[in-house]
Amino acid sequence: MAQVLRRRGRIQVKVDKREREALIGIIDSLSPRLAAPLASAPRAYDDAKLQAEYDRWVRPDIEKGREVDLAMVRNALSAGEDTLPLTEAQTLAWLRAFNHLRVAAGEILGIEGDGWEDTATDATKQKPEYGVLIALGYLQEELVAALDS
Repeated sequence: MAQVLRRRGRIQVKVDKREREALIGIIDSLSPRLAAPLASAPRAYDDAKLQAEYDRWVRPDIEKGREVDLAMVRNALSAGEDTLPLTEAQTLAWLRAFNHLRVAAGEILGIEGDGWEDTATDATKQKPEYGVLIALGYLQEELVAALDS
């Protein structure tokens, strides 16, 4: 599994070719799902009219930021290097990108809130998206720990 270290003030993500290909595959498979409105996307307002205004003015910036974050991760992984040095800003972009991907995987699995781990069925645990949630969650934890060190 990928390793995340902090060296000389930078975060280093160590991933081999197989791990890079798997992560790019996750991005490729879940990115199209992110382009469609997710049922689990956070709502800013309960009022439909206010939410529509929010979506009109704010949602495009959120979507552009998501695309930039995903592109940053994809570009780093596509470089073919086993050790990827990240600045703090790049690390935060990776965290956001992984979060977006986890939301998409969670939606496929029908996850609607916290505590899903306790009620996940064996059938759910056999789906590829379950593995995506676990793997990306692990990487997020490692990135956060490296930022805190």
